[in-house]
Amino acid sequence: MNGIKIKDIYAGKPDAKDEINFEGVEEFLEAFVVPRNFDLDALCNGNKFFITGYKGVGKTALLFYLDRLLRNGDEATCTSFIFFKEEFTDLKKSQLDRFSKRLLASIYIENETLVNNSEFEYIWRWIFFKKLVEDNETFSDGIFVNDRNWSEFVKTVKSIHGPGTSKKYIIPSKLKVAMPISDKVAGTEVSPEINIDLNSKNEEGNLDKFIELVTLAETLLGKVKKTDIPYYLFVDELEAYFGDEQIFHRDLCLIRDMIFTIKRINSIFASAEMSNIKIICSIRTEIVNSISRNIVTKEMNKVVSGFEVPLRWNYNNTNSFSHPILQILLRRIFISEHNNGKRTEKELISDWFPDNIHEIDTASYILNNSWCKPRDIVRLITAAKGSLENESEKFSTAVFLALRKQYSLDSLEEIKEELRALYSTEDIEMIINCFNGFKSCMSVNELKERVEQLFKDTVLDKHFMQVLQDLYRVGIIGNCIPRLNMYRWNYKGDDGIIISDEWKIVVHQGLQAALSLGRRQDHYFQSKQPPRIGNIVNVTIESLNKSFLNISFLHYGKKQLGYIHISEISDKYIENLQDLFSAGDSLEAKIIEYDKKYSKWALSLIEIPQKEQSVKKVVERDNNEILSNCRNGLEFQKNNDEAKETVDRDYMREIHCWLEEANIKYQNEEGFTDISAAGSYIKRHKPDFNIKNLGYAKLSKLIEDFPERYITKKNRGKGNTENKVYKSIN
Repeated sequence: MNGIKIKDIYAGKPDAKDEINFEGVEEFLEAFVVPRNFDLDALCNGNKFFITGYKGVGKTALLFYLDRLLRNGDEATCTSFIFFKEEFTDLKKSQLDRFSKRLLASIYIENETLVNNSEFEYIWRWIFFKKLVEDNETFSDGIFVNDRNWSEFVKTVKSIHGPGTSKKYIIPSKLKVAMPISDKVAGTEVSPEINIDLNSKNEEGNLDKFIELVTLAETLLGKVKKTDIPYYLFVDELEAYFGDEQIFHRDLCLIRDMIFTIKRINSIFASAEMSNIKIICSIRTEIVNSISRNIVTKEMNKVVSGFEVPLRWNYNNTNSFSHPILQILLRRIFISEHNNGKRTEKELISDWFPDNIHEIDTASYILNNSWCKPRDIVRLITAAKGSLENESEKFSTAVFLALRKQYSLDSLEEIKEELRALYSTEDIEMIINCFNGFKSCMSVNELKERVEQLFKDTVLDKHFMQVLQDLYRVGIIGNCIPRLNMYRWNYKGDDGIIISDEWKIVVHQGLQAALSLGRRQDHYFQSKQPPRIGNIVNVTIESLNKSFLNISFLHYGKKQLGYIHISEISDKYIENLQDLFSAGDSLEAKIIEYDKKYSKWALSLIEIPQKEQSVKKVVERDNNEILSNCRNGLEFQKNNDEAKETVDRDYMREIHCWLEEANIKYQNEEGFTDISAAGSYIKRHKPDFNIKNLGYAKLSKLIEDFPERYITKKNRGKGNTENKVYKSIN
């Protein structure tokens, strides 16, 4: 150890721009880790230009890393950034300017600007054209060749005047356009300006003139020539929050049209065979989902999916410290020690981490409490540094206990921010309150009952399934089968929540402290409730007879009694349960109802696929033996009686065989089969069957004529009707 304590570890900031502002560029880049599966070459040298991912995966950080990577490849590379959040501090801006040939600009959108508009592509084209012109001037006209086409492009773009500066762009409601008028006789030119109201859709707004100029500038851009100096424009993600409905929809339209514009301009660069020039943009996955749900997408998803490189950190093949998320943690500890590579990674892990936390491998414990995002590690270190155990020289169990609550609260706030693209603040609080203090693991029906009782007419009640899908996607909940220790999480690549009796809903481990959840509460709630219909339990056979298994099972230490009827064992014919089971056998069964008449639970094996299949094999073997004996007997009789029996008698024997088969397949609890069902069964297998060929008007008359073969009786059907049934004596 180097004598440093947890409070001395470099944590960084949740937002990359904040980290650069307060920690510095060099410190930020030194701590950066790239996921091994991320295709950097596709962004730098290929045709990809969108970085997609959920909030907190490091999209903004990757833009800065790409900037460094590209400049290391060619020192002449010029880069420029556009951000939609707060600007950098003046100190850090000057540091960045010294650090590289990099420009920073911010775009501001006022709340009242263009709230009634839904089309912004021409505005975005003008803003990006303006950025190209200003960056070229800042870089001493080194990006584009200063020929006639470039001069015309610059002149056209500059003829449109709007608010803002080269460092601060403002999406306006109104613009001014210069209209040059030449007097050839006097040799003079004047440029009166006309006002363009971008909110106006009528001719008086002169909007057509703005569209005409932007279209001309786009045509000219396709003709300009680029120098051999590489140029990259990085665009950070634009946020949209569910608040004022008009502003929210406007912001979604802005993001959608910005995506189309970036693709359009990159296509112009490619068509003009300009090399080493590209606009690279980060896009939040949840914003894309919100656009798809709330506005007309104009097939935006095709554009994104065709040119995206997803930023993911989930690795299902490892839960060790080699996982890239844990590599970020180790990297920050390593930097803080200033040991210059004197210690191996194995030594670092041994000194800083115990073998397990709460009997769980330490690496697995950290990953189980994370969403596989770099920001999770920032929160983890920050919570540890602010805990009462920050003087510790290693991440002991005591440290994790001390940081757990704060880490959980910070994680919950992070996810609330992500939900703001989909729900109002009030709706988010309502959703969180539904889980607060309830259960960490529950069935869908349990959650639905809670919603109907306590959250009636809320967004949870009105859009229950949609909310569950959203909560699963952002990582508040997952799926699990507790008895098999199986889990599904969206951030691990398991798309879509499963709604079934077997798969429960589980609240993420990292949120349980903030929501006052845990095993102790789950045990208390479950012990106060009776077994639930749909639960799968381990049962023991206490006794059995031909048709019933009398069983027992434990529910939180209390013995429960029940039974399994022969009809719930398999959909195949079973003659005697005693041939298949014995007292003392243990089985898995599903609770299907509570039988008030006998004060016992009724259970089933049919809905346990693996158990039903094992029973079916035995039953099918026995049934096949019965049918084989029947058919063999028929063939034997045919061979011996061939000379003396008539065709009618052969036909009759065949019908008897089919009747016995139908009785086996369709018998009820008492072994009887509906005669009409038997007739349909014979007809399906022998289409030419006609009972009149045997001299009978009805099949029931034939069966009644053979009392030595069949027992017949009448069963009451629906209403006042009666059905005739039979049972084979053999």
